[in-house]
Amino acid sequence: MGPATPLSVSLPPPGGLSIGPFTVAEGRGRLVVTGEIDIATSGELASVLADLLDGAPPTALELDFGGVRFLDSSGILVLLRAQGRAADRGCRLTVADVQPTVRRVLEITGVLELLGLGTIPAEAADDATPIR
Repeated sequence: MGPATPLSVSLPPPGGLSIGPFTVAEGRGRLVVTGEIDIATSGELASVLADLLDGAPPTALELDFGGVRFLDSSGILVLLRAQGRAADRGCRLTVADVQPTVRRVLEITGVLELLGLGTIPAEAADDATPIR
């Protein structure tokens, strides 16, 4: 037997989060969120949501979760805090296009019932001007 050959293991890159664009049409906003919302990325989402809601928030804010692959308890906390902040400012916060695994987490925790599913027509968002 010859010398041992080192084993090369390829690990997937750590999960990341992409936030944006944010668009507004007819006073209603849509924020596209893509990636993984976990302990490493939830602070970034919390910061963006706080900025949006602390300024002059739209009357409704839809979080487009079509590209969100993972959501943990830190992400749930961000959503709950954002919902409270939005409600205090007269803004309705919803989620839309939620992937099945993320939707299940939202259902089990009761967050989906609290937030509800977004109803902003896709064509309104498509015509919107990105502002962030």
